[in-house]
Amino acid sequence: MIDENETQPGLPRGQSTESSRFFNPEDQVSLRELALVPWKRRGVVGGCIAFCLVIGIFICVFMHPRYRATATIELNEEKSSGADMLSNLASLAGEGPDELKTKIETEIAVIQDDSIALAVMNKMGMLRLENPDRFSKEEGPLATPESLPAKQREALVSNFRGHLQVKEVESSRLIAITYTDRDPVRAAKIANQVVAEYKSYLLSSNFSSSKEVSQWLSSQLGDLSEQVAKSQQAVAEFERSHNLSAAMLGLATLGSGSSSIPGVGGAGGGGSSVRIPELDRLATLNDEVTQAEALRLGHEAIYRLTATENPDLISSLGSSSLPGLSNSTVMSQGNGLEVFNALRGQEAAARVAYASAETKYGPKNPHLTDLANQLKSIHDQLQSEMVKIKQRAKNDLVLAQQNEQALRSAFEAQKLVTSKMNDDIVQLGVLMAQARSSRDLYDILYAKLQEANIDAGNSATNVTVADPARPPGNPWVPQPFLFIVLSLFGGLLLGMGLAYLIESQDDTLTDSFQVETMSNLPVLGMIPFNRVETKPREGPLAAESSAFLVSPESATAESFRSLRSGLTLSGVGRKLRVISITSALPGEGKSFTVYNLGLAFAATGLKVLIIDADLRRPRQHALFRVAREEGLTDLLAGLKSFDEVLAVHPLEPNLWLLSAGRQSPLASELLESDEIEKVIKAARERFDLVLIDNPPVLPVADAIIVGIHCDGTIGLLRAGRTSRKALRRFVQTLARNRIHILGLVIEAVDMSATEYRSVYGYNVQSYYGGK
Repeated sequence: MIDENETQPGLPRGQSTESSRFFNPEDQVSLRELALVPWKRRGVVGGCIAFCLVIGIFICVFMHPRYRATATIELNEEKSSGADMLSNLASLAGEGPDELKTKIETEIAVIQDDSIALAVMNKMGMLRLENPDRFSKEEGPLATPESLPAKQREALVSNFRGHLQVKEVESSRLIAITYTDRDPVRAAKIANQVVAEYKSYLLSSNFSSSKEVSQWLSSQLGDLSEQVAKSQQAVAEFERSHNLSAAMLGLATLGSGSSSIPGVGGAGGGGSSVRIPELDRLATLNDEVTQAEALRLGHEAIYRLTATENPDLISSLGSSSLPGLSNSTVMSQGNGLEVFNALRGQEAAARVAYASAETKYGPKNPHLTDLANQLKSIHDQLQSEMVKIKQRAKNDLVLAQQNEQALRSAFEAQKLVTSKMNDDIVQLGVLMAQARSSRDLYDILYAKLQEANIDAGNSATNVTVADPARPPGNPWVPQPFLFIVLSLFGGLLLGMGLAYLIESQDDTLTDSFQVETMSNLPVLGMIPFNRVETKPREGPLAAESSAFLVSPESATAESFRSLRSGLTLSGVGRKLRVISITSALPGEGKSFTVYNLGLAFAATGLKVLIIDADLRRPRQHALFRVAREEGLTDLLAGLKSFDEVLAVHPLEPNLWLLSAGRQSPLASELLESDEIEKVIKAARERFDLVLIDNPPVLPVADAIIVGIHCDGTIGLLRAGRTSRKALRRFVQTLARNRIHILGLVIEAVDMSATEYRSVYGYNVQSYYGGK
C-alpha cells in the first residue's frame, strides 16, 4: 500500500482524489484527424459506394427509357393597324429587352395553363376514367374534361405538367416546348399538339375578348341606321308636304356648312345669294353636336372596353385609334398605362416562378405559399390599377355626355329660334343637315367595326412554328455512364457523411493518445489484435493459445516483451512483487493479458505465480489446461494448504497457477477476509513475481478488496470497445480507494489503423512480417 499523502497517478499534482477531473479530447480535434476519418471508416465508405453503384446499375437496367421531344415556336413582331385596340397580343415592335422578356414569360405561363393541358390530353386520348376493376391492367373508358371527377382531373393535369417543360431560348424570341414520355413518337405528337392548342387558344381568346365590344358597336350602328332612315324620311315628307325641293332651292350644300339661298331677292332668280344668320349658327351647333357625339361614343367605347376588365384589351389602348383617346385621362393621368403594364409584367414573372417551383418542389412545398402570396399581392395591385383606369374612363364619359347634352340643348334652343321663322326653307335645311350628319356618323363607326374584325382575325399569325417536334432516337434517361458516375459520387458523399456521423457518435477509445490525454496515466503497453494461427500445429503446442509460445516473433509476443520492460522500468526505486491486473468491464481480454505477461516474465528466469482472483468467471485454469476443483476458494476457506492448490505450467516450469477453485456464492465475503492477505504474503515470500487476475472494477468490488494488498494495479482497456465514460469511472474508482495505478494497457489494438499510420508513418504490423 502507498502513503495517503502520496500523489496518485492519474491526478494532477496538488489535486486531491475526490476532486479529480478528466480532460476531454473531443474539445480539440485537428484537421488531420478529421481528414483521416474517411480512411478509418473506409469499410462504411466503400459499402455506401457499392450500395449506390448497385442502385445506379439497377436503375439503368430496369428503368423504362424516357424520351424528350422539343417543339420551338417564335413570337413575331406584331403588325400595326388602325384597329389594334382589340388585338390580344401586345405589339413587339420597338420593345425593350425587359418588355420582351415579360412578354415571353407571359406566353410561357399561358402555355402551361390547365386549359391547354386539358385540351391536349383530350385530343390525344389521355383523359380516361378509372377502371372499376382495380386489378385489371386495362385502361378506363375515354372521358371529357367535364365528365372527369375534380380530384382525378387535377391529378391528370399535375402529371401532364410534370412531363411538360416550357422555357425561353436565351437571347431570342423563341420558346422551347419539351415533353417527356416513354414513347418517342407520342412525345413528339404531344409537343406539337401543345403548340397547336396554344395557337388555337390565341385565336379564340382574341375573338372572345373583342366579342362584347363588337356587339355594343353593332347595337349602336343599328340605332344610327334607324336614325338615318327617320331623318331622310322626315326630309322627304317635308318636301312633299310643302312642295319644296332641295335642288330647286339650292340647299344641297347646307349639310357642309352653307346657309345661303341662291336667287332670293333677285329678279328672275338671278340675284346674289342671301346669308341667314340663324341657319349659320344652327349649322355650327349641328357640327359641334356631331363632334361631341362622336367624342362621347369614343369615350363610351373606351369605358366599355375597360369595363370588360380584360388586361390584354386595356393594355392595347396604348396603340388604339379610338376618337378622343389622345385627350382621355386614361392616357394622360397617373402615368397612363405604364404602371398597369409594369404590374402585368410582374404578374407574368411571378406565374412563371410559381409554375417552375411547383414542378421542381411539388405542390406542398412551403416555398409555394410565399410565391402564391406574392402572386396574389401583384394581382390585387393589378385589379386596383384597373379600377383606377376604369374610373378615369368613366369620368371622361360623364364629361363627354355633359358636353354633348349642353350642345344639344343649345342646338334645340337654336331650333326654336329658327322654327319661329315662317320660312319653310329653314325647316327643310334643318332636316337635311340632321340627315347628313347621321349618315356621316354611321359611315365612320361602320368602317371602324370592320377594321376591328379584320385585325382580330389576323392576330394569331404573330406565332409561328420555328421547329416542330420530331421523335428522338436516343432516350433522355437512363444514361448509363452518367448514372454510374453520379452513383459513385453520391455513394462517396453518403459514405463520407455516414463515416463522420458514426465517428461523432463513437464514444470508444481506439489509441493510446486518447487514453493518456483523458486519464493522465501512462500507457504501459499496447497489445495488437491476436489473430488465430491458421497453420496446423503438432506436439505440445497443439492446444496452446498463447501467441508468446506459438509465435514468439509475432507482434503480439513482442508487445508483451515491451510491457514487461515497461513494468520493470516503472518499478525502479520500488520492488514490484505483487501486481493486480483488472479492467473496467468484462470481456476486455484481461485473463489473456495476465497469462501472456506471466509467460513473458517467466521467460526471463523469474519464478512467477498467477492468482486467478476472479471467483465468478475464472479463466486461467482453461489457459493452463488444468482442473479448477482445488484453488483459491479452498485456500481462503482453510480446506487446503498453499502447496496443495498450486499447478505448474505444462510448457514453462517457472510459471505457476493458483486457480480460482470451486465456484462459491460468497466470493466477496471470502476476499474480504484476512485470509487473502495471508495468501498474498505467502505468495510474495515464495515467488519472484505474483500476477493477480482480478475481476472488472465497475461491476463488482472484488478488485478493490484485493488491490489494496498489492504493490500496484494495471488497468486493462480494449480498443474500440471501452468507452470514455467507462475509463473515467474506472480510474476515479481506483483513485478514490487509494489503489496505486501503475498505468494502463490497451488490448486488441489494430496497429494498421490510421491513428498509428499517421504517427509511425508505416504499418507497424508489417514490421513483424504480418505475424
